[in-house]
Amino acid sequence: MKLLYRTAEWHALAKLQMHTDSTLTLLEELTTEFGKLMRQFRDLTCSQFATIELPRKAATQTRAHTTNTSKSGTQAGA
Repeated sequence: MKLLYRTAEWHALAKLQMHTDSTLTLLEELTTEFGKLMRQFRDLTCSQFATIELPRKAATQTRAHTTNTSKSGTQAGA
């Protein structure tokens, strides 16, 4: 819940169109804390779930890789 709250708080500060020194300081401190919370989420929460690529996503990545490989091969031969 803390990560969710900090995400909303960071987003609100980041979208401000005019900052003061105090809002910039707060945004900088919040960005640091947000990064720590994201790493904590990655290390503790994400490791608790076994995930797999969806077939559609895997096919898209395969096509993109094939396209990039063929393009780089064409440029190398020129």
